[in-house]
Amino acid sequence: MHCQIYRKQDWEQKLVNLKPGDFILTHGSSLFDTLIQTFTFSHWNHAALIIDEEGTLLEAIDKGIKKHHLSKYKHEEVYIVRTEFNETEREHIVKYGLKMLADHEKYGFLTIFSIALKIITKSRLIIKLEGTMICSEFVANALARGGIIWEKDPELITPADLYNALVKHHQQELN
Repeated sequence: MHCQIYRKQDWEQKLVNLKPGDFILTHGSSLFDTLIQTFTFSHWNHAALIIDEEGTLLEAIDKGIKKHHLSKYKHEEVYIVRTEFNETEREHIVKYGLKMLADHEKYGFLTIFSIALKIITKSRLIIKLEGTMICSEFVANALARGGIIWEKDPELITPADLYNALVKHHQQELN
């Protein structure tokens, strides 16, 4: 799928408007963030869904799916990723996100551990607790409501996978 990539600074300088259904990729520096980066061999360790033009985010964090604002990441590097969805698809993406927010999904710490184990051992076993979700799984499931078909189960998608499938692919098309 074709997409456009913007940096947070583009939005801050009003060079780009946000659209519901866009998402962000970013990274933190906590021990947990570093572990995700190490196990996924990626700079990126977090993803969140943009649900309005003002920069409201829905994201799966350690306390479940919560609503925040893009300004939360004022000191971090952020890519804003816009995929080519029509307005109806964007509505479906946001509806899914709001439904998950209302259901207060719990964060999938066991899923993170299981994905790391899968990467290290090349295992095909994934352990997941019902009602839990990781950030990239949440974003991948939301984007699937807009029509993206993933090559693997969304519960296995990492921020690195989102980057590789959409951002890196887009950057390679430009070269």
